[in-house]
Amino acid sequence: MRRATPPRPRCDDGAARLAVALFVAAGVFLVLVVAYLLRWWLLAGLVSAVVIVGGSVAVAGWCGLVWLYLRRAHAVLLGGEHPDAPLPGAGDDPAHLAYHGGPAWWDLRAVWGWCWGTSAPWSVFLLPHLLVHALVVVVYLAAAWTVAGALRTADRFLLLVRRIRMVCPGCFLHLAYPAYLCTRCGRRHGSIRPGGRGLWWRRCLCGARLPTLLLLGSADLEARCPHCDRNLEHRPGESREFVLPLFGGTGAGKTRLVTGMHLALTQAVREVPRAYVEPVGEEAVRRLRDCERLLSTRTPPTPPGREVRGLTVRLGAGGASLVLQLFDAAGERFNRSATAEELAYLGKASTFVLVVDPLGIEAVWRSLTSQERGRLAGERSHTRDPELAYGAVRDEIRRQYRMPGLGRAPEVGRTRLAVVVTRGDLLRGTAVAPGSEDARRWAERTLGLGNLLRDAEAHFGKVQVLVTSAVMDASGRIDPSLGALLRWLLAEEDEAFTALLSPVDAPGSPSSDLDAAGSERPERKRGPESERVEEVR
Repeated sequence: MRRATPPRPRCDDGAARLAVALFVAAGVFLVLVVAYLLRWWLLAGLVSAVVIVGGSVAVAGWCGLVWLYLRRAHAVLLGGEHPDAPLPGAGDDPAHLAYHGGPAWWDLRAVWGWCWGTSAPWSVFLLPHLLVHALVVVVYLAAAWTVAGALRTADRFLLLVRRIRMVCPGCFLHLAYPAYLCTRCGRRHGSIRPGGRGLWWRRCLCGARLPTLLLLGSADLEARCPHCDRNLEHRPGESREFVLPLFGGTGAGKTRLVTGMHLALTQAVREVPRAYVEPVGEEAVRRLRDCERLLSTRTPPTPPGREVRGLTVRLGAGGASLVLQLFDAAGERFNRSATAEELAYLGKASTFVLVVDPLGIEAVWRSLTSQERGRLAGERSHTRDPELAYGAVRDEIRRQYRMPGLGRAPEVGRTRLAVVVTRGDLLRGTAVAPGSEDARRWAERTLGLGNLLRDAEAHFGKVQVLVTSAVMDASGRIDPSLGALLRWLLAEEDEAFTALLSPVDAPGSPSSDLDAAGSERPERKRGPESERVEEVR
């Protein structure tokens, strides 16, 4: 076998390297010769000229790019060439977006996209301007949304300070904020609070400006319930709302009691300057149009199947205003827990009124003499035991207070219950009349409400027994026992309301058969259309 011999280095590679070296040396020598012949200053001048011309061209190009950027930014931000904002969707409010609600980002994107499309890679020299533009937009958006949050917080704080909780009198649901209709075109704005469609004001699609805060007058707009779309005539959010449910058996006198309380308020404001009481809504105006005539005749019973709606009344005195929402449901709804569950307004109230007809209690009726039973037979209602209505409503109140998502309800320990015994005028002179006895002791001993009252004290923060008479005296004045009831109901509201209802000791002042404590009063006036007044059944 022949041994392999290593390859010999090629002469061509060595010759190539020698040629390159000679070429580089010749170039260097030529440059040195030229520099020596032309002198150093001429070479330096040529280099400086190249640098100056090149720099000038670069600066001119950069200035041109900046000018184009500024022109485009001006055209987009101020010249009307900004991208069109999309129209509100099906679930959005019919209002234009504010600049911080989206157009700020869209304008920035439009400027950036044009610059890249025009100068392509040269737009890298505009990077400082674009970054500053983006930084300004970010700072503006942060400031705008911070202001929006602060305005919402201030508006919410104002509602909390004024203890305003808004409740729809139709569906009984809590309103975080009502919906409003545009004053020009009638479009419905479901969320008019400060946000992406405006801070202080928002602009409807028709061009009308709408305030976004209660402080700026949004309560003056036509309000609608966001849940059931019911018209809210009482301008929610402007005044504190006082939800007052009345419950009791069939024929206990709830409707007549509501009418008498409205008449008591109407007569009280006549004596005080700048005080007023006005029914809100067509139904309230219709039901309270002629209180005096209604109290002088028999009040028809509430139809069992009638839809329960709040009877809204606005009360003003001493610069304060209060919206009273009185809920009077048919007594049949309180006989069973299943029907009581339909009364969602029970979880929105902190004061309740249990209406008791003493003549409807079997033990009380048997305590009357035969002559008294014969005289009052036409006045007696066929209501069931008041403990049945009380138990159903008590359980429903506790259940609704524990339910989440219905708005913040007051603590159960802060609730109040007024046990109102009606027809006090009819008890005068009977064997069961309270006389000078304390109303609480009389209710326990004579009416047999001891167990009910003890249970009420265990479940409610305050319990008060009052005896009332929804009648008028010879001068047309409502019985003062209703004023005493209203003073107790409104005791935790503004003092101007309790002062408005303070009793007046003067000649010819109104009298009643029984006051809140059960003391005797002169006999009531009989109406011309009926010799005696019958409570609602």
